[in-house]
Amino acid sequence: MKSIYRVFLLALISIFVSCEAPKAPAPLVNPYFSMEALSAAESGIDFQNTLNYQPDLNIVEYLYYYNGGGVAVGDINNDGWEDLYFSANQLPDRLYLNQGGMKFQDISESAGLLQEASWSNGVTMEDVNNDGLLDIYVSKNGRFNSLQAHNLLYLNNGDLTFTEVSEQYGLDFSGFSTQAAFLDYDLDGDLDIYLLNHNIHSVRSYGSITKRSEQDSLAGDRFYENQLAENGKFVEVTQQAGIYSSPLGYGLAIRVADINNDGWSDIYIGNDFHENDYIYLNNKNGSFTESSKSLVNHTTRFTMGVDMADMNNDGRLDIFTTDMMPYDAEVFLKSGGEDSDKISQIKDRYGFEAQLARNHLQVNNGNDTFVDLALMTETYATDWSWGVLLADFDNDAKNDIFIPNGIVKRPNDLDYINYLSGINFTAFEQSKQDDLRRQIIAEMPTLKIPNLLFRNEGDLNFSKLSNAFMGTPGYSTGAAYSDLDNDGDLDLIVNNINQPAQIFENKLENKGATQLLLKGNSTHPITNGTKVTLFAEGKKYFSEYQSTKGFQSSSTHLLHFGVPHLSVDSVQVVWPDGKLQRLSQLNAARMEVQRKPEGTQVTQQHSGSSYSLSVLPFKHIENSYFDYEKEQLIPELLSTEGPTLLQADFNGDGIYDLFLGGAKAQPSAILLGSKKGDFKNLYQPAFEIDRNFEDIAVASIDIDRDGDLDLYVGSGGNTVISPDNSYEDRIYVNNGKGLFTRAPISLPQTHTGTVAIADFDNDGIQDYFVGSRSITGAYGLTPRSFIIKNDQGRAMKILIKEQFGMLTDSAWVDLNNDGFLDLVLVGDWMPITVLINQQGKGFENQTANYGLQHTQGLWNTVAFFDFDQNGFLDIIAGNVGENFKWKTNSESPVTLYLDDFDENQQVDPIIFYPFFGSQVPFVSKDKLAQQLPIVKKRFPAYKDFSTVSDITAVVGKAPETILQIKELKELRSMLFLNDGNQFKGVPLPKFAQQSTIEDIAVNPEDGTVYFVGNTKSYVVELGMMQANPGGELRDFDPQRLQFTTTLPLPLPHGTLGREIRRLDNGDLVVATNNDFAYLLKQKPNIK
Repeated sequence: MKSIYRVFLLALISIFVSCEAPKAPAPLVNPYFSMEALSAAESGIDFQNTLNYQPDLNIVEYLYYYNGGGVAVGDINNDGWEDLYFSANQLPDRLYLNQGGMKFQDISESAGLLQEASWSNGVTMEDVNNDGLLDIYVSKNGRFNSLQAHNLLYLNNGDLTFTEVSEQYGLDFSGFSTQAAFLDYDLDGDLDIYLLNHNIHSVRSYGSITKRSEQDSLAGDRFYENQLAENGKFVEVTQQAGIYSSPLGYGLAIRVADINNDGWSDIYIGNDFHENDYIYLNNKNGSFTESSKSLVNHTTRFTMGVDMADMNNDGRLDIFTTDMMPYDAEVFLKSGGEDSDKISQIKDRYGFEAQLARNHLQVNNGNDTFVDLALMTETYATDWSWGVLLADFDNDAKNDIFIPNGIVKRPNDLDYINYLSGINFTAFEQSKQDDLRRQIIAEMPTLKIPNLLFRNEGDLNFSKLSNAFMGTPGYSTGAAYSDLDNDGDLDLIVNNINQPAQIFENKLENKGATQLLLKGNSTHPITNGTKVTLFAEGKKYFSEYQSTKGFQSSSTHLLHFGVPHLSVDSVQVVWPDGKLQRLSQLNAARMEVQRKPEGTQVTQQHSGSSYSLSVLPFKHIENSYFDYEKEQLIPELLSTEGPTLLQADFNGDGIYDLFLGGAKAQPSAILLGSKKGDFKNLYQPAFEIDRNFEDIAVASIDIDRDGDLDLYVGSGGNTVISPDNSYEDRIYVNNGKGLFTRAPISLPQTHTGTVAIADFDNDGIQDYFVGSRSITGAYGLTPRSFIIKNDQGRAMKILIKEQFGMLTDSAWVDLNNDGFLDLVLVGDWMPITVLINQQGKGFENQTANYGLQHTQGLWNTVAFFDFDQNGFLDIIAGNVGENFKWKTNSESPVTLYLDDFDENQQVDPIIFYPFFGSQVPFVSKDKLAQQLPIVKKRFPAYKDFSTVSDITAVVGKAPETILQIKELKELRSMLFLNDGNQFKGVPLPKFAQQSTIEDIAVNPEDGTVYFVGNTKSYVVELGMMQANPGGELRDFDPQRLQFTTTLPLPLPHGTLGREIRRLDNGDLVVATNNDFAYLLKQKPNIK
């Protein structure tokens, strides 16, 4: 009965497990790398990690049964050739001696390795006792059913033999161990150990984050301090060190590095399932603080591998973690994916941080924060990916990405989950349990897939996935790299399941590289954590030495730079204790760097900002509402778009004041400015009365022509069906001192997205444009917007009422220099729209005439300046950016189909988007079936649904018969240069494409662009966007058509910037969603 419960539990858990792997694509020869797989006859490596079914040890009983083994690399006899260790699950581990020329000898038995078959996972080679010889530590699954073992420490005897001393050294832990990493966490000159363990599903492994304080004797991580000098063993100090050792942990990946660049080793832990990854920052006092929330915005959901390297040659370590998102459309559509939005809410309430089921490339900002750019780099979906390795495999001085792939049996196929749910477990007698297990396993899908090697093309660009495949498809898990033949390039070693292990010999013709072997001295023997910077031909290249990386493996003990040694001007070595040593020249491609007795102490520094940050006396508090509970197919939340921000002198003292819009159930605010440059809140009774409106848009106008500025406030929120009183726009009249009362004027009851006020007919009186955002309950349909003429202040006349789009911003500007203001509109699923003023008598849509007809995007904001100085105003517009799951262009757009497909009097918005060469529906089969019952009948199985590639297959209607179709063709934030007749589009710098741009302000004197961004308004399937809260674009070069300077704004990490204004004194005001408003005061001597 116990085993039946495990099977049933696995079925439930698998529903929330990520995606399955795709069919093997062709070709499998990587066009950028010359990696040749050696046969066992060629190399002498005859190891194979073969798994055989056992009644008490199989994928049904043990969820990590197919995680495979690892690889360790190291020169065990100091002969200059690195040797190999392979760990096995049901067979003895093997140790191979490198004899040169890619020939290896199995010395496992003569070396004294234990020959019984026990379940080995990770393996690491390190000099544990500082005797100059590499030892071997093996992590075991030692306490599961019939498995009875403990972790092993093989001490190197110096004669190609080893002695197992784990018990003597206090390292014979018996539990669910994954991997060990060695570090000198207290800088006392010896290596301490972080032992990574993993849980198996049990009642104890679920709950809120309060369970992190619990201890688990088998699955909890352990930390051991090296006290060999004091008492001859390692001592466990897990709790004292601040390390979680709880049943929540599903540790699969570990990487040690100085993450915050303070000179002390930190630790990244990758957890599977619901538990977040941990980032332990070293407190420099023998303890760590888990700090992931402050460093990253979100992490991988099923983290399996992790590595760190400088991926953009900026001298900082970036972090890559792997997950299980498929790239094959058929596999993707029949597999589980992201958490549902409701599950995400539950996890948030339980205290967990955000997770996304895809790879993450966390790029280092240099200010103790990281931003995930995997979507921008298109490295986010590599399937069932184990250890990632970041290294320069083509010697071009840029680190590439190797990812081993595959798993033998896949318990997360959705048809398989349905199969499990149909089994009547109680009908099987105890004697037939083994037959049931075998039957269940036989039903699990099996698919071999290739490994991936992405070429780094510079500036965070990588080769396309279609050009990254390499090797024979299979089931690869642990992997490592080393220059095994000492020819100047890195080779790959891969541990496979049920297939021979592989060595990929690098046949690179460009052998120009620099390899450094770090050697400590008697006083400071430790080299782990040493930082090395090469200076060559005006560039610098950075690396930090640690060997444990990827998944269950450790790589070369050499630092490899793809830079010819003859071009190296100098080398800077910063040893673990912060002492600096310089080398002026290198006389060989491979050199041993011996630590000198003395050195200069290095002080770690962070770069500053041009602004100081202070908090304004207003905090936006977003109301709790989830649009998708009423509109299941909606891709974004339109109820979370505030606050709006306006700067104006409301009390006539010559100093700018601020209006900040409140969320629903929160009053808006007036902040009066002072000569000191600060702001104070002026209580507004009228705003308190109207607190149940959500203020989304605002503009100033002297409505009563008394010489002071009044307010037109637009309402939004998307919480009720419009028209409704809660959407009514309002006018507030100023008493001249900044105190406002609501005017008794009836205004439109529409979900307002933008308001723009100006005198478009040159009669001396300001007119209105009121742009609508959406039709609540009918996402995608276009609402009506209004151009309103102010008739000499006597009446408001609607000049135009038209469906322009789902508007987010608008502006009156004279684009054609005819003396009349034209109207530019932006919004969702629409092009940048230009309405040319016909001498104040009307407007003509000239979007196509200006060459903007193919700019359909998810535009948030628009601003203007003559950047190329040709006398015509150019357009700069903020879009969703390139760090987004949807990828699009004119030939392959994202498409929104709108119709009442099931004839229930409700519009059904169905989206298809490009996905690695295919078109796929945006939402899952299950979610579509909830909205359209016909889907369940049309596609009984997920396998049937997985072949869907167009709307007709889903709803049975041809596109030409569908009510309305919209497209997205441009998702980049753009600059459009105006030559007087047409606009030429130029993408903004990559820095500005890392996230959404929500608002833009331009310095009218020099054209400096200030922007804010980030949003959590997209559903979980698209994910939150928090990679860039704001920045500056300076020094536009009209010849090169680009901004030559980009700078971040010093906003808090992950800030959801909504609007930004530049004050006359150069200070900036930023309104944020669900947070405080900020004042960025310009520091002295900064223009």
